[in-house]
Amino acid sequence: MRHKRAVLLTVAILVLGSSVSFAGGLVINEVAWAGTAAGSTDEWIELYNLTTEPIDLTGWTLIFGDISIDLGGAADGVIAPGGYFLLERSDDETVSDITADLIYRGALSNDGVLLRLLDPTGATIDTANAGWEEGWVAGSAGTGDLPYATMERIDPTKEDSPTNWRSNDGTIVAGRDASGVPLNGTPRAKNSATIALETVPVVVILSPATEGQVISGLVIISWAATDPDGCSKHLRVDLFLSADGGDTWDPLITRMVGSSYAWNTTALPDGDGYRLQVAVTDRNLNVGIGISPIFTLLNKD
Repeated sequence: MRHKRAVLLTVAILVLGSSVSFAGGLVINEVAWAGTAAGSTDEWIELYNLTTEPIDLTGWTLIFGDISIDLGGAADGVIAPGGYFLLERSDDETVSDITADLIYRGALSNDGVLLRLLDPTGATIDTANAGWEEGWVAGSAGTGDLPYATMERIDPTKEDSPTNWRSNDGTIVAGRDASGVPLNGTPRAKNSATIALETVPVVVILSPATEGQVISGLVIISWAATDPDGCSKHLRVDLFLSADGGDTWDPLITRMVGSSYAWNTTALPDGDGYRLQVAVTDRNLNVGIGISPIFTLLNKD
């Protein structure tokens, strides 16, 4: 049996009055709000220390709804530089192959909730799930395309916003649930969303770039692509075309380089549901994708 370093906390009600002061030091990094395939109540939360110094959690609090968790109650309430802090709900079998730093009680509503991280002065240092009134900004329940995917912070150095969260991709994963099945998440490891940010090419389509734009004849498709961890000059580019708003795609031209393509549209039927996709592949076979707004082809008078 694994040694359990965690302690069981009681639930309390905390009234907040402080505003957020994102300091970029300790952040809420990942939230398994839907639980796992082994149990929908097997929720867990991960914190991440961005700094080069250890952080003593004495006096720190994590709250959501009417739940208050005393982070300083952990057996080892210090997060090492660049380290993670794993909170598991109810028992230490939630992530069965990774020892929890802290066991807590209290459910994360599937309807969404805002998480707040408070320092010893009571100041809100970080939040997770901004825009929670609309539910969870990322992650999935058991009925999702990727069941029980966690909500991962994309860039831990940036503040909480709906665009800074993404669901785990189901490929880069860590940990196992109570039944020994791999999690669709990355407890105590770098998020799949963060790895994508650091490695996957970024594509921005420059033309066509306006929703409902009408084009005809010879059209210059242009884009900008950058590779976060390599040379952007030698990226392989594949172009795809959709006539049904993006439901299906057909190759337009493949295995090219550069940032533009002269496209003769005259052989295609007119329509108002066209889209272009630019897929860019780097030397490590990471693929970044940019998709244009829907535009209209109109070649006939």
